[in-house]
Amino acid sequence: MKKLMAAFLALSLLASMSTTAFAAEIDQDDSPNSEAIITTSISPTYTVSIPGDTNVTFKNTETDFGSIKVIAAQIDPDKQIRVSLSTDGKLENQVDSTKTIPYTVNDADGEFATGVYLKAGDQTDLTINITQADWNAAYAGSYSDKVIFTVSYEEIN
Repeated sequence: MKKLMAAFLALSLLASMSTTAFAAEIDQDDSPNSEAIITTSISPTYTVSIPGDTNVTFKNTETDFGSIKVIAAQIDPDKQIRVSLSTDGKLENQVDSTKTIPYTVNDADGEFATGVYLKAGDQTDLTINITQADWNAAYAGSYSDKVIFTVSYEEIN
């Protein structure tokens, strides 16, 4: 059994040795120049940070919602990262879903639906906006809504 184990370990050691790189040979009758091509490949990768759960204080017409931010990105030159936001734009009363408070999620240019990102550091700051009139018309109670962020990797249009 010891001889079998020793043979197995010796073969394993031989198999794990690195292979020699092949080299071009130049002799005196050849051109003194030779070319070597170096290649590598990087798979696309990205990390996107999106806003988390947020509490809107009663009567605030604008609440910071955080940012969509590309933390890291190594993407193809003809590709982009797209982040889309979907919501029905209504905070629903937890006791009576027919009672709602309308809201929008905005960036610096107005209501946000989609952002396009090309590199690490790209970001969009978001706010939740509720008009004073909508606050004044709201019933008492707890309200909530779900915002869905969809991140995709796609061709640049």
